[in-house]
Amino acid sequence: MASGAVAADPQGAPPGSFPSRAMVFAAGRGERMGPLTERLAKPALPLGGVPLLTRLLRGLAAAGVTEAVVNLHHRPETVEPLLRDAERGGGLTIHRSPEPELLGTSGGLSRAVERFGEAVFRRGPFWIVNGDTLTLADLGAMAAFHAGHGGEATLLAVADPGPAFAGERRLAAATDGTILDLTDPGDDGFGEGFGFAGVWIVEPMALRLLRGGPGGLSGDLLPGLIRTGTARVFPTEAPWFEIGTPRRYLEASLAAAEAGLFPEDSVSPGCVVAPDAVVEDSVLLDGVRVEAGARVARSVVAAGEVVPAGAEIRDALFAGGAAHVL
Repeated sequence: MASGAVAADPQGAPPGSFPSRAMVFAAGRGERMGPLTERLAKPALPLGGVPLLTRLLRGLAAAGVTEAVVNLHHRPETVEPLLRDAERGGGLTIHRSPEPELLGTSGGLSRAVERFGEAVFRRGPFWIVNGDTLTLADLGAMAAFHAGHGGEATLLAVADPGPAFAGERRLAAATDGTILDLTDPGDDGFGEGFGFAGVWIVEPMALRLLRGGPGGLSGDLLPGLIRTGTARVFPTEAPWFEIGTPRRYLEASLAAAEAGLFPEDSVSPGCVVAPDAVVEDSVLLDGVRVEAGARVARSVVAAGEVVPAGAEIRDALFAGGAAHVL
């Protein structure tokens, strides 16, 4: 299942019910992103010209979160500057949880609980989010819902999942939102049920169900919550963006731009585009140069690449001096 990030306002949540602490997963290798994450952690990739992790941390701070644990493994040197910026400007205290060996979300949370249990995870409900997705859901309403149902966990869910959830497992739920099962996708990649948008609210008592193996929380914590009937879905129709593959990264960037959600450009700092070159519906990462007469359309160009004069790059990932299928 995909995981999520946040940007919302806590308005509407009962006093004291809005979680002020969070676990943020930023350790993954991002292998499905190919060359885009060879030199850059996936959460450090820009969405609308701003690193996705920066957007996530700003959203958490705006939503009332004051303390976060961020796990680190792949290219931590590209994540650390974003954490320092968030600490300086966002009112956040950020604890680092390095993983010399990648532990997965279940093992990553277990490691973080071992290191920061009383400081972060044992003082009331907390968020679990991931650094490679972004949702604009109303987190205040989600927090109020969680406080009202009295269960151990609430999962943000999309009621009518579209192509972004193809191939993902679905959450089957009762009419009151109680999660009954985790179903496999159908033969066409689309199963019945809710699409998990990746944002959790978890009570400390739920941590007793955490085994902490190398897999994901969907195969560890969630089954235990399903067995005890203590997890609910919180449906949302808010925009949701996931950058798990180069194609999804491009689609997320274009959808955000089309909706006018972010005022920034999809052309990163340090890029140079020749006056007669054309760039349309594309993402250019840091330091890209597009030479005279070249055309780049519906493509992603990796950091530091040079698109040669007269080249036409369409529906592709341009990296290593060559165009690859998205």
